[in-house]
Amino acid sequence: MKDRVVENADRYSSLEWRNRFGVRTFGNLFIGVQGSVRNYSETLSLESLDSQISSTIESKLQNTMLGFGPFFNYYLEMSPKFYLLASGFIGLEKGVGNFKYDLVNFNCPTCEIGGVIGEYPQRLGQTSFKDVLLTYSSDFGFGYLINDAIGVQLMVNLLRYERSSFMSREYIGENFNNPGFRMSYSESVRGFSAINDRMIFHLGIFMALNLE
Repeated sequence: MKDRVVENADRYSSLEWRNRFGVRTFGNLFIGVQGSVRNYSETLSLESLDSQISSTIESKLQNTMLGFGPFFNYYLEMSPKFYLLASGFIGLEKGVGNFKYDLVNFNCPTCEIGGVIGEYPQRLGQTSFKDVLLTYSSDFGFGYLINDAIGVQLMVNLLRYERSSFMSREYIGENFNNPGFRMSYSESVRGFSAINDRMIFHLGIFMALNLE
């Protein structure tokens, strides 16, 4: 949902590290708990053009989220080395990030206002925000056993339901009026996204501890 905070983000990235610890219950079903750290960023640029003045303002949102929740894995053996994997989990993530506004360029040949034209980018303002995300997700993939205790697996997210609560804090910086930028947010959104909306991959290592 790239438009959850910044509409139509020009650039978007999200990278997550996830640790899972589980136990085998019966058959090939494993259940357990997971913890995660995820960093994401969104960038949006708006250009203003008229007969005399042109400018570009860029907003960049960054946050690091800490998460936890339960999961299950079900393994279907295809051969002694290869298996299919279905996984589901519920995750709660929280984090405090920052929202920055920069003037990337400004061009006004007829302007004679001192201090307007200078080196870029120029910081116009910034604010911090609190982000809370609750996710119900299902993944599907395959794995390969290197030996009896270690394997590698690749999963892709098929379907997820997200409920997000986002609230910004005090804004510090220049006051400017542009419909593409809001200095304060207070939103709560929810909805489904599928593999055709957003491609999410998880590459992992599986280790069997063989604890009795």
